[in-house]
Amino acid sequence: MFSALFASANFALGVLAGGLISILNFYGLRRGLEKAFGTIGGGQRPARAPLMLKYFLRLAATGIALYVLLVKTTADIFGLVLGLSTVIFAIVLTVIMTLFDKSYLEEV
Repeated sequence: MFSALFASANFALGVLAGGLISILNFYGLRRGLEKAFGTIGGGQRPARAPLMLKYFLRLAATGIALYVLLVKTTADIFGLVLGLSTVIFAIVLTVIMTLFDKSYLEEV
């Protein structure tokens, strides 16, 4: 783990835990959106109530996981925030790389 080389073990634990939570949340959000905007057999749209329930359950599970991490472990809060931001950093970096890609600019 890269952060373990430059920071304490508690900071590295926070980055790792926050990154895992962030990535799992993003994956769950992607699956939920695919189901919400997709169609099932026969061209019918899926019911919204189960999708909303899954969203709120995922939100509650994230809150509980963060609470447990902060109260029961020695994870550093700043490392946790940095880890939770990994998906945002990846999205911003991907947008910047796409904008500076010459083949992308030529297509536009």
